[in-house]
Amino acid sequence: MKIAFLSDIHGNLEALESVLEEIAKIQVDKIICLGDVVGYGAEPSRCLQKIREQAEIILMGNHDYYCSLPQIPEAIANQLNPIALEAIHFTRSILSKEEKQCLASLPLIWQNEDLMAVHSNFRSPTSWQYVLSNEEAEENFRATSFRIGFLGHTHIVALFVQNDHSVFQFRFKRLFLKENFRFLLNVGSVGQPRDGDPRAAFVVYETESYEATLYRVAYDIEKSALKIKNAKLPIQLAERLRWGI
Repeated sequence: MKIAFLSDIHGNLEALESVLEEIAKIQVDKIICLGDVVGYGAEPSRCLQKIREQAEIILMGNHDYYCSLPQIPEAIANQLNPIALEAIHFTRSILSKEEKQCLASLPLIWQNEDLMAVHSNFRSPTSWQYVLSNEEAEENFRATSFRIGFLGHTHIVALFVQNDHSVFQFRFKRLFLKENFRFLLNVGSVGQPRDGDPRAAFVVYETESYEATLYRVAYDIEKSALKIKNAKLPIQLAERLRWGI
């Protein structure tokens, strides 16, 4: 079985459509979205509609959660940077009641045999903490028994590997996930990459060959940036798409 894992669409319709076109060429058996369908971008409703049509599983991300709430609690608002908070308020104003209910009903974790997936981290999914370091990855390995875990949230493609002695990290494009190791793959971001590559990212995993492949897909960034500008969202959200930061 081929499974496409994608994450952090963030209301970027152009990026999502380009990724789904590429996935159609690959002919996967299942699409799993690791959350943050909405937030930052100008078209949250259309992105939610499209991913609901295409993905078998959609997990809850922190922006999905915030945008599903009746109102943003002051404690959460104080923790968010002003740009993210403005984008959340915009998204909440766009989404229908049914769409907010859909986001509120999304599960936090998906598991199937030796695979697990989550938006942010396995140790405490609702804390929305990042997994960026080897130490943080090791905490996630200790918290669960998965052999291969998939996550997003950081918008940075990464691979953490655990052997009998330690956890180490390296970049990848295509690799075989050997049975005597454990793996934690961050599949990057569709709609707002932050790893220096502005192209949308996703990963395809083949269950029989244990092979994981990273895909990067170009899309019409200027069209997406113009929509952000026209929606009167913070201009920084448009600029960062051009640089992948």
